[in-house]
Amino acid sequence: DFGGFVRHYEIAELVRVAAPIYLKFGLRNAPDVYPSGTHLEPTVIALSRERVRRASIGLALLREYYPEAITSELRAKGLAVPVLS
Repeated sequence: DFGGFVRHYEIAELVRVAAPIYLKFGLRNAPDVYPSGTHLEPTVIALSRERVRRASIGLALLREYYPEAITSELRAKGLAVPVLS
């Protein structure tokens, strides 16, 4: 796990120029908790909550700075690994 940068304020521009795009909200220096067992449950829950919190911040900033952005429909065509014919 190499971590990354917190780029919340760049999300709107990333979506504008690269859509469709998947955004990942990881945690720097987070412990490796997989495979997870009950002994790690509090840690896994805390890490999950922080990822959701960061995604919520990212979505709020996207709505503020690029309100025209839309979310793709679930199972939208074209949002898959390309297949060579």
